[in-house]
Amino acid sequence: MHTATLASVLLLVLALGLVLGWLLGAARARSSLQERLVRAETTARLLQDRSEALEADAQVAGELTAAVGPLASDLRTLSQHVSGQDRQQAARLAGLDEQLRQLALQNERLRASASELYSALSATSARGDWGEVQLRRVVELAGMLEHVDFDVQVSVRTDGSTARPDMVVHLPGEASIVIDAKAPLSGLDGSAPEAGAQARAVRRHVSALSKKAYWQAFTPAPRFVVCFLPSDGLLASAGQEDPALIDDALSSGVILASPSTLLGLLKTVALNWQQADLSRSAHRILDLGRELHARVGTLTEHLTRMGAGLDRSVEDYNRLVGSFESRFLPTARKLSATGVSEAALTEPQELSSRSRGLTAAEFEPAHHRGAN
Repeated sequence: MHTATLASVLLLVLALGLVLGWLLGAARARSSLQERLVRAETTARLLQDRSEALEADAQVAGELTAAVGPLASDLRTLSQHVSGQDRQQAARLAGLDEQLRQLALQNERLRASASELYSALSATSARGDWGEVQLRRVVELAGMLEHVDFDVQVSVRTDGSTARPDMVVHLPGEASIVIDAKAPLSGLDGSAPEAGAQARAVRRHVSALSKKAYWQAFTPAPRFVVCFLPSDGLLASAGQEDPALIDDALSSGVILASPSTLLGLLKTVALNWQQADLSRSAHRILDLGRELHARVGTLTEHLTRMGAGLDRSVEDYNRLVGSFESRFLPTARKLSATGVSEAALTEPQELSSRSRGLTAAEFEPAHHRGAN
């Protein structure tokens, strides 16, 4: 009995142990399952948060892509434009380099030409030719004609000597202006001009021209001679070096003229010629008017006599018609009545109109005009 009880107890203990073990295992399993469930829920929550974050990032990325797309296109266009500008700038720089090279060559040629011109102008004959050429250009610009408005290289006698001015400009009334075009540059040497050399050269030339007294060879003529300097710069330079030069030249009967001032003088001469032509035309018109007026008077007398003659012819015609009707026609009718002719005679008509005559106030008799 004790054995059975012990066995029962052992069985009960064993059963309790099994139950407790199962309960402990189940509790342990539930705990592990719950722990995995918590971890799964946490993981799911993290995955959901990550998914939402990824969706937000994807939306932002889409918006950025939509915004960056046109910007990228603009950047490509800008890049192409900048590349084109770079190529154009490179081409311009290459062209500018070529132009600078050509300019350097032209400057070198200009320097050589200026040196040759300076050397050529050191000769008196070359300076004279230069002045004559410039003078001819000025008179051509003024619209003057050779042998009409001016003459060149005219030989004249002054104080027993022969002189030859470069040009003589004709003025209305047979007057003349003498022009000398020999450029006074003898104060320049072959290297570099001295200070005041140009003014001294002009002074010497003015003194020589004043002594020639060209105006004495022409009657009438102004008591001065024009000294033509073929460059405005020459006159300006001489005037700056010697401020009293122009006034002293005027006192000596010499007018210093550059191309611009001489052109103004010649334009004035041309205007005087125009005024003279207009004056001659006005006198000619006046003479023609007087002649026409006299001829109108003669024509008026002829018209008046012709009108009077026509009136007398009408009166004579009417008298002839009256005689024809009163004398000849009755006898002719009697002759027709005898059967000589059956044709009726046409009776002429008297003229009732007279010549019109001149009725304008200018053609009224003098006593009538006086009475009015």
